[in-house]
Formats: sequence, structure tokens, C-alpha cells
Amino acid sequence: MLRGVEGCGVSTYARHFKAFFDSKNTKCDIFALNLNIGRPDTSTDIDVEIFAFSEAAEMVKRINTDYDLVLVFSVPAKNAPKVVVENYVEFLIEPISVPKWMINHDHHFLSISRNADYINAIEACDGLLCHSLTETKSGFISWLKKKNISKEIKKMDVFFHVPFVERLIDLDRGEKRQKRLINAARAVAWKRGSIVLNLHNALADRGFITEMIGFERSIAGYSQLKNYDGKLKWFTDNGFYKPIKGPSAFSSAGINNKLFDYLDEVGQNPDFMYVIGSYDYKRGLQRISESAFATHPRSFEHSNLDYGNNFEYQGLEAALLSVPIFHRHFLNTVTLPNSTTTLRQTGVFLSIDDDNRHLKEGGPQVLEAEKFVSLLEETWNDVTEYYRRRRTSVDLIKTFYSSEVVVPKLISKLI
Repeated sequence: MLRGVEGCGVSTYARHFKAFFDSKNTKCDIFALNLNIGRPDTSTDIDVEIFAFSEAAEMVKRINTDYDLVLVFSVPAKNAPKVVVENYVEFLIEPISVPKWMINHDHHFLSISRNADYINAIEACDGLLCHSLTETKSGFISWLKKKNISKEIKKMDVFFHVPFVERLIDLDRGEKRQKRLINAARAVAWKRGSIVLNLHNALADRGFITEMIGFERSIAGYSQLKNYDGKLKWFTDNGFYKPIKGPSAFSSAGINNKLFDYLDEVGQNPDFMYVIGSYDYKRGLQRISESAFATHPRSFEHSNLDYGNNFEYQGLEAALLSVPIFHRHFLNTVTLPNSTTTLRQTGVFLSIDDDNRHLKEGGPQVLEAEKFVSLLEETWNDVTEYYRRRRTSVDLIKTFYSSEVVVPKLISKLI
């Protein structure tokens, strides 16, 4: 990870890769440049070796001697130290002699543009893995064509190493569960966190707690929150050891761990909208597992992007740990692997839809919100139906998206 330990999907993909190979007693190690970026405090569970750029020659020697395959999960940002930006391709990527593949985790070309010397980094690798092979106006494939980059490209399949989470949480749903809807995701607009904000009042009327975690302090985040100032009762508090003056009050995972403890102790009020910033990965998984429903309402319907027939990790987490809710367009578009059966046709997942209202006009509004929340209430009150949905969701993820199914096929493409 040449961008450092970011604490986002890049870190999660590496985490689950290593967990799979560790379970097979196969050597797999994660290395990261000592760059300060993102939220590394959210990923303290990852066994990663941090190295300095001055150790590049030694690192390359170790890789060429001890490993059969290298996956470059990230590259430095353009604002990294000049010596890194100008030399990392020559000294860290080009000298690697074993098969090496670049993984592009970004969906939108605007995110790709933040990468330092990215074209040369790609050219220095044997091939590319990315979310989607479909050419869209704002996607990675279009960017490659515009830059005249010709490189072997394969689709990056997303998976979950289920034993990793089973060590933390009973997937048979034995833990105490609250009447809470949770959304665990960053504040990127296409992840559609605004839907959860829009749904809050209808949820509160039926006694559901509404909680968003991982909703960071960013322009995208606050542009969504601003639409609901004066419309929602943000959770504030003076009893916590640090005053909570508004949504996403703290960006520290450590502080927010203590906040979770505090909320568990004093309880939560459905009338308040709880918006919490960065969280420790394992603690976040536990928080999801203790919630009745988990949303992942991302939609590319109007974003000039393609799903690549993939889940995101937040979607897999919701499906494994709670009763999951996905966007109508996602469920109608994505199919089971090697199948024409859409996720909607499986009948496993709950679906939510919106009117695609622009953030400048107040953000997306949930269609038939009262009817949707009524369905949640019925499901929550019917214990048999609730746990049927839990079992079918877990079974589907284990069958099609577990590391045991995906990783061997993925690695066979690369070696």
C-alpha cells in the first residue's frame, strides 16, 4: 500500500486477502509506506509492516526473494513528499521481478486524478485489476482510453473472509439486537447517505433509532447534513467526556469507540439523529451486528459509473451482519456471479428508492417512506420473518462472495 494505511476500502480488501491466506498457512504480508493519510486509526487490527522510502531497495530485494505475486493496492497521492512522488515508480515498482498487478479501487476518474505518476505506475505493472470493465463516461476504463494506456485488465472481484468476522460475531444472530437502522459508510454523494437522513423522521415515528457511522467531516458530508439543519434533531450531549455539539463531532476512531460505549450505557433516543465519524473497523462490525437493519443505498443510476456486478465491502458487511437494505437500481442491475438472476430476483434483500433530487435542491427524497418503514416494522415484529431474512442473506454471501469461493479463481487469473 504505497499511499500508507488509509483505513478505507483499500485497507479492507488487503485485510481480507491476508486473512484468507493466513487461514491456509500461506505466506501473505502487507507492506505500507509510512505516509500520513486517511484514517489509519480505523485499521489498527491490520498486521502491516510500515517502511520508509529510504528502505525501497531492501524492500524490493525481499519481495523478489520471498514472494510469488505482488498486488499494488495504492499509490502515493500527488501531495506526498516530492522524493516519493518523483521516484516511487522507478525505485519501488519497476525493480520488482515477480508478477505484479495494480489494483484500482476508485470508481470515478476525479479520484484517479489524485494519484501521483499513475500512468507510469500502471505501465510498470504486468496488468490491472479494477471494479468494472465497462466503459462509462466517468469511469476508469474511459480514463485509460483517454490516456492511451494499453495494459491487460481484469475485473477485481470483491469477497469477504467470513471466518474473520465469525471470530467476532455470531452469524446465527445470537447477540443482543436493537431496534436501530444503521448506515456505515463514508459521506460520498453516490453512497447516498442522504437517504438515511431523509428517512429519519419516519423511522423515529415508529420508535427506530437512526444512526450513521463513518460519516466523515468533508465537503460532501456537510453539504448533505446542511440540508437537514432545522429539520432533524441532531444528537448533542454534555454528559460525554467531550461535549458533543453536533453531527460527526469527532474524527478520531478512539474517541468514537468511547462514544459507542457511552451510548450503549445511557441508551439512545429515536427522536435524535445520530451521526458519528470514523470508527474502528472491528467495533463498526459489532455495531452493525447489534442493529436491526443496515443500509447500503449506493446507486450509480445517474452517476455515469458501473457497479462491475460487484458489492462494496459495506454492502457485504450489511448483508452478513444485519437485515440489509440496498438501493432499487443496485438490486435491479447486479446479478449473481455467472448468472442472469438479479439480486432483486433472489428475494433476499430489502429495497429502497428515491427521487434523485440534487443535493442543491435538498438531496434525494425516499419514495413511499411511510410504506417502507411500515415494512421494516412488520419485519422487526415478526421474529420468524426477521431471522429468515438474516439466514438467507448470510447464506447468499457465503455461497457467492466468500473468500473460499472468490480468491482461488482470482489468483488463478494473475499467475
